[in-house]
Amino acid sequence: MIWVISLNSSLAHIYSYKPKEHKLDLLECLDNPNAQLKDIDLVSDRPGHYQTMHSAKGAYQATTSAHDVELARFTKNLADLLKKGLDNNDYKQLILCAPPHIGGILLSNLDKQVEQSLLVNIKKNFVESDPKVLIDYLKENWWDIIRSNKV
Repeated sequence: MIWVISLNSSLAHIYSYKPKEHKLDLLECLDNPNAQLKDIDLVSDRPGHYQTMHSAKGAYQATTSAHDVELARFTKNLADLLKKGLDNNDYKQLILCAPPHIGGILLSNLDKQVEQSLLVNIKKNFVESDPKVLIDYLKENWWDIIRSNKV
């Protein structure tokens, strides 16, 4: 069985894909409501300050934005779900559909076994479009996916 993961920063759809019939069945929908919040709503307080040798004060800067932290948490949860699905033999191969930045964050969180099951990484956002658009894309490009990978 093949799973298709379609995601952006705020939403992920997990589909079961039957390539012979070109049919997608929605298995799960994961939501990341924190992706829609402003930075001020994601952090608990203002950055800390420090005293310098002069009369001026300095402020600490966070090394990552609050949105990046939330996105990392969201993709980590998704990676854990994918690992569990592979361990339970729910799928054998995986197709990832995500914008490059978000797909890259998910790939960095994937377990090695899940990463080896990755059939293709499609760098497009299909989450908010009709599933038929994704089916049509897979149908049109299936031969290229087969040729370049191990179906």
